[in-house]
Amino acid sequence: MIKNKFKTIFLKQDLLSVTTFIMWFLSLIFGGIVICSRYYVRDSFSVEDVYVMFSTLSNFLLIYMSVQLFGKEFKYRTINIIRICGRNHLEIIVRKLAVMLILAILTACLSFLVLLFDQLILNQLEVNLIIVFGQLLLAYVIYSVFLFVLGSLIIFLIKRTLYAFIGIILILRIGITIMNILNNFDLTSNITHYIPLSFVENSFTFASYRLQQCIVTLIWSAIMLGVLSFLYRKRGYK
Repeated sequence: MIKNKFKTIFLKQDLLSVTTFIMWFLSLIFGGIVICSRYYVRDSFSVEDVYVMFSTLSNFLLIYMSVQLFGKEFKYRTINIIRICGRNHLEIIVRKLAVMLILAILTACLSFLVLLFDQLILNQLEVNLIIVFGQLLLAYVIYSVFLFVLGSLIIFLIKRTLYAFIGIILILRIGITIMNILNNFDLTSNITHYIPLSFVENSFTFASYRLQQCIVTLIWSAIMLGVLSFLYRKRGYK
């Protein structure tokens, strides 16, 4: 009985879901379409388009997982059970974050395999594969950490996975629009460089995080993690 109540915090149940495999499959299809297009119409597409198209679908997978990890605890009414099970609150949060990171690393590896397949099909080496793999891994890890904390915060406030999923997408889309508007003014243009919403999704799509962006994103993630820890310890979730 107790084992069944705790099953939602284990890696296997969180990671190996039907949704994960469907989104991986669709991401591979999207990447494969670009590879075929590059093979037959080489001047119309670049190697960058391969992982951009792959990341378009994998982005939704990461967003979904960011709200699902704690969202299922509210859905199955187990949130208070894991809070009083004797495990430290940081342990539970780190367990969930670990699932997110493993998913991100696996997805980054799939993206790299698609890119490698593209280079083999075209029988030419357009990029340094080691550098590209490092960029992909960094992009997926940085982005997934930010998404996890943001998505978890939204879940603890809304308590509904679907609404949280829609909410985080709106935050990312509206946020970048607001940041673009602020970039047009001298007084606020420099501030946007220190707000992840201005670059976090775009840099993930193109696997192009700069050092400053990594630091800014991790600092904001740490701040939100502190807020998440406070909300988690709050009593009486319904």
